[in-house]
Amino acid sequence: MELEEMKSLWEDMSQKVNQQKVLTDQLILDMTKERYENSVRRISVPETLSALICFAAVFYLISNFNLLDVWYLKLTGALTIVACVLLPILSLKSINKMKAIEVSKSTYKESLVNYAKAKVRFMKLQKTSFYTSFIVLILAVISFGKIMKGIDVFTMTEKLNWLVPSGIGVLFIFSEWVLKKYKKATDAANAILKELEA
Repeated sequence: MELEEMKSLWEDMSQKVNQQKVLTDQLILDMTKERYENSVRRISVPETLSALICFAAVFYLISNFNLLDVWYLKLTGALTIVACVLLPILSLKSINKMKAIEVSKSTYKESLVNYAKAKVRFMKLQKTSFYTSFIVLILAVISFGKIMKGIDVFTMTEKLNWLVPSGIGVLFIFSEWVLKKYKKATDAANAILKELEA
C-alpha cells in the first residue's frame, strides 16, 4: 500500500510541477508581450499626436484655402495638404504592422522575422519623413504665412532669409532627436523578442 501511495504522490507532484512550468511559461510570455507592447507604444503615442496635429493643419488649410490667391500659393497649399495627410497615414500604418505582431500566438522565429520586416519598413519611412519634413516646413511656412498674416513670402525675401533657415535648424535638431528615440524604442522591442529564444 505504501508503494502505491508513494507512486500516487509522485505522480501528483509531477503533475503539479508540470502545471507550474506551464503557468510560469505563460507568465513569462505575458510579461514579454506587455513589455513589447509598451515599447511599441512609446512610438505610437507621439506619432498619433503628430498625426492629429497634421490633420488639424490640413483642416485649417482646407477651410482657408481661398486665401491662397496666387497659383504658386495654391500649389504650396495643396502640396502641404497632401504631405500632412500622406505621411502620418503611412507612419500609423507602419506602426500598426509592428503592433499586429502576436508575440504569444506566433513562434519565436515568426515574431522576430515579422518584427524585423516591420521595423525596417518603419525606419525607412521615418528617414523619408525626416528628409521630406524640410520641404513640408518650407511649404507650410509659405501657406500659413499667407493665411495667417496675409504675407506672400515669395515677395518678402528678407523674411525668407531668416525664417526658413532658423526653422530648418530647429526641425533638424528635433528630427534627429526623434529618430534616435525611435531607433532606441524599436531596438528595445527587438531585444524583448529575442529574449523569447532564451
